[in-house]
Amino acid sequence: MNDFSDIDWAQLHQISEDDPEFELELLTMLAEDVRIHIADLRQAVIDRDIVSIGHEAHYIKGASANVGIISITAAAKQIEQLAREQLFVDIAPIVEQMAIDLTHLETYLATKN
Repeated sequence: MNDFSDIDWAQLHQISEDDPEFELELLTMLAEDVRIHIADLRQAVIDRDIVSIGHEAHYIKGASANVGIISITAAAKQIEQLAREQLFVDIAPIVEQMAIDLTHLETYLATKN
């Protein structure tokens, strides 16, 4: 199963206790959850709601870091920092890259089910 480079496999193996089925379940639940939060994040960017942007980014960062999704964690961390600095202009492209990274994860998961 370790054929997707955007996952910190050591982290995922640790939290799943090396259970491949549980790893797939965790990744699938994360993908579904993050998809919803990216939609909320996009809306917060449209609304220029810096508080919601920060909250959504923080949530995504924690959830994705927990299961070891490297690119989404990094993007969320970057968005969270930009929200602190109130730099709206730089946030939307990062959100869109995060959505692309999520699609890559979903594509990978589709090959495993």
